[in-house]
Amino acid sequence: MLYRQIFKLGFKKSYEYKVNFYMGLVSTVFPLTIQYFLWSGLFENANGGMVFGYTFMQMVSYAVFAVLTTKMISPSFVYEINMEIKEGGLAKYLVRPLSYFKYHFMGYLGEKIGIILCASILIIGFWAGAGWFAGGELSVSRLLLYFASLNLGLILNFTIFYGISSMGFWMIDASGAIFITTLIGTIVSGGIFPLDIFSQGIQNALHLLPFPYTSYFSVSILCGTIGKEGIAAGLGLQLFWIAICGLLSKALWKIGMKRYIAVGG
Repeated sequence: MLYRQIFKLGFKKSYEYKVNFYMGLVSTVFPLTIQYFLWSGLFENANGGMVFGYTFMQMVSYAVFAVLTTKMISPSFVYEINMEIKEGGLAKYLVRPLSYFKYHFMGYLGEKIGIILCASILIIGFWAGAGWFAGGELSVSRLLLYFASLNLGLILNFTIFYGISSMGFWMIDASGAIFITTLIGTIVSGGIFPLDIFSQGIQNALHLLPFPYTSYFSVSILCGTIGKEGIAAGLGLQLFWIAICGLLSKALWKIGMKRYIAVGG
């Protein structure tokens, strides 16, 4: 019951400032516009109409799906945790009969519901429109698998950045480090452009990390650039990384809590 209330509060929080909520969605238009003109220029000089193994429509589709997917799983809670550690606000949660991990996880899910609903409508609309325009076959099964992997990616991203938020225990103010880590994480997760643009060696190295399984994998399913065996393996790796990152995050927090000294709050 308690965590259900936290979930509802997170949902209400996402709509507390409606202008900010909708402006956040509208802001995705600007990076997409830049990418459209960038890829248009590259494809004009491409041999065979392919760049990095993508057609122009596939690349534009990837950009749209990646930006919206990243928006849905973005870890805004990390800055909140950093401030709670820095200002001593964490102390009030430690004396309450609740799990700090579950508290932020349920709040995170609640905040994301509104964004997921709006972004999902945009994704389905663009997916159907792009498929019709390109004259390709629309695979409903791939759409469903995308949303299944999106749910796992959402959980995985939380476990990754919950662990990253523990930097606050070792730094006076970890906001700068969190910003850089989030930016790098967005790039290596395929949240801006497909990882196929990197050399094969870099791609192999990135796939040893959990980041590609938050955005790149899910978007690749929707774009049809990954086969059935790859999808099955990817879903398994998402579950694997959720377990590993969850354990690592809790271990980091356990170590960090031994250093924590509440001042203020």
